[in-house]
Amino acid sequence: MKPPPHLHPISPLKSQPGLAHAFSPRSHELKDGTTGVLDFSTGNPSTRSNIKWFLQSIGMNKEEVFLVRQVHGDAVYDLKSASASSARIADTPADAIVTRLAGRPIGVLTADCIPIVVYDPRLHVTGVIHAGRKGTALKVISKTILAMQNLYGCDPRDILAEMGPGIDVCCYEVGADCIEPFKKLYPDRAGLIKPLPSGKFMLDLFSANREDAITAGIEPENISKTGVCTFCEVERFFSYRREGTTGRMLTVAMLSPR
Repeated sequence: MKPPPHLHPISPLKSQPGLAHAFSPRSHELKDGTTGVLDFSTGNPSTRSNIKWFLQSIGMNKEEVFLVRQVHGDAVYDLKSASASSARIADTPADAIVTRLAGRPIGVLTADCIPIVVYDPRLHVTGVIHAGRKGTALKVISKTILAMQNLYGCDPRDILAEMGPGIDVCCYEVGADCIEPFKKLYPDRAGLIKPLPSGKFMLDLFSANREDAITAGIEPENISKTGVCTFCEVERFFSYRREGTTGRMLTVAMLSPR
């Protein structure tokens, strides 16, 4: 199979030799020229082989990725034991995972929610975050940065952050009840919320997560995004909001040995 058009974002992370990371697409080209689905959903019989192939296609000579059980919350899991297996942590409820272990791919699964990779190049610590509407309202980025500070002594000013493909403000329509937490968190950021004549609102999860990252101490110039909306580009990415039952994409990060 040919390598997929995985996203190597144009961001401060791209130039970091100590970190490998990528955001998967929904499909890839097979040797015979046909298209294969690259779905990482839990319970999909092809997920294990998809993980192995995708990791190797992006230069990670590994066969498994460390994933937690995402629950749309703000818990952060610390992968600190070199003897831990991916199966052992797979049922741990959390929506972010951090580590300073080299050679251990960590990841999150998404299909509209915002996947985020964070990296401290000074102390060589990385994390991946699943930031949906509920996790964003719970300030899951701030909680992850705080965990990196408490666990490893990271300084937020050293941390780089990249937001991968997710549903953008052009397509994310929600009801009034979903907006209230964001009005309270960001009363001066009217651009996060755009009212519609219907009484509903368009919500900008990317900007909300950016604001949360800045509040946590990350320098604005160290925060970037792919600029890709999963709802708009359903040919390239899975979108739960557009499709309903659908597959999942994998965001992965791995530290190189120092």
